[in-house]
Amino acid sequence: MDPTLVTGDTIGLLAMDLAIVFAVLLLVRFMYGLASGVNATRELADNDNFAIGISLAGATAGMAIMLTGVLSGGFAQSYGAEAGLVAAYGAVGLALMWVTRLIFDRIALPSLSVKDEIANGNVPVAVVDAGNMIATAIMLRAVIAWSDDTLVAGLIAVVVGYVVTQIILTSTAYYRIWLFGRRNRDGRFHETVQGGNVALALRFVGFQCGVALAVTAASGLAPYVPGGDPVLQAIVWGAFSIGTAVLLVILSLVAELCVLAGIDLSAEVDRQRNVGVALTEVAVYLGIGLLLLSHFG
Repeated sequence: MDPTLVTGDTIGLLAMDLAIVFAVLLLVRFMYGLASGVNATRELADNDNFAIGISLAGATAGMAIMLTGVLSGGFAQSYGAEAGLVAAYGAVGLALMWVTRLIFDRIALPSLSVKDEIANGNVPVAVVDAGNMIATAIMLRAVIAWSDDTLVAGLIAVVVGYVVTQIILTSTAYYRIWLFGRRNRDGRFHETVQGGNVALALRFVGFQCGVALAVTAASGLAPYVPGGDPVLQAIVWGAFSIGTAVLLVILSLVAELCVLAGIDLSAEVDRQRNVGVALTEVAVYLGIGLLLLSHFG
């Protein structure tokens, strides 16, 4: 913020925005417990369920990331308008994050009950779940910051953009599952994660977040025009997003051959659970996503 623009009103608006954000983040824990069918406080404090903590951390971080898209622009002209804007996006964000978990549990990984595994303390599954919510939040933040328009038009663009993000994330999840099956003829992705392979979970999360960064780059390729058709513009944004996601998939395969030449990735990560190799792959995915974002975003 420009120091010359710091006034009593801007400080008041900022304080109000922070109060709403804190309220939304508090609601995340309540909604998480409701959706998961567990008492989050008891699981975290009494049962020391690390998986619940990791998953809840992903949901909380995801909401915080998404809300930065709302707060990235200037303030509205009045306290009421600003409060309505932040509260509306916060409510929509909470709903979409809940839907994200349902999609991931029932569509992306239908052979694995994500909710039950996390409730039983499965850390790798919780890592995958948290990463999926963070990846979704990165893309939602991009859509929110991109669709600089009236509240109604902006929300329409966000909802359409959200549908696109879930298509992309579900497709890339299927791709990673297919790739795992091709590299491991005698193994299945969900069984390996369920069996405690943290390295595989980290690699999966890194890839999804890399895709999310690449999708964010689409905002620079298809600029939003205020007053235009938000649905059409979101669809165009989605088309470019799919293109940048595909580009990341291709570049990641090439980069792995260069950075990790001579290393059997399937043996190291899929079977030997080598976290070091997995994190190197994560760095490759995030690096490519950031490069695409810096060039196109």
